[in-house]
Amino acid sequence: MRMRTTDINKIKAIKESVLNLSQDVGLSNMTTAKIAKEASVSPATIYLHYHDKTDLLSRLYEEVKVKLHEGLDQAIDQTQNLEVQIGQAIRFSVAQYRKFPKQAYFMGTLWSNQELLDQHAIEFGNTMESPLADLFVRIQQSPEYSPLSHDVLEIFFTVPTLVLEREPKMDEKELNQIINMVTKAIKK
Repeated sequence: MRMRTTDINKIKAIKESVLNLSQDVGLSNMTTAKIAKEASVSPATIYLHYHDKTDLLSRLYEEVKVKLHEGLDQAIDQTQNLEVQIGQAIRFSVAQYRKFPKQAYFMGTLWSNQELLDQHAIEFGNTMESPLADLFVRIQQSPEYSPLSHDVLEIFFTVPTLVLEREPKMDEKELNQIINMVTKAIKK
């Protein structure tokens, strides 16, 4: 069954509303009524496409995660040493954050509130084939780096985007300092 253009536009409006409201009111204060009002659709329209708020957040989480990681495999040059690869991964994340700030904020908020996601979305996030996950394995296997868990490495790698949230005009010098700090923190 082919979706009509009006349905596609309504779904886009719903998703955009979620991204806007995640910044404006937060995920826990976001209701389907608020989403519908922001999207200029009826609440029933949301339920035509999603079971509930959890389903909506979960499907959007999966979609945004793919979007934000798109191109990461080309950004990380595995022929370089791990320190260079770490810098490449962090620079990519910062570039994606700058390119898609609403989506990056949404992902960061959901990463801290995984109870708002369904099991499928959590598993998708944990098992998604990712060059970043591969990089984490290489770091974990390297004798130069501390044996840190995937979760701890992920936290270190989010530091630059957390700084970027507070200092949107972060320059190249500051980014290099943060990359050096992260690299030193995870080395033995």
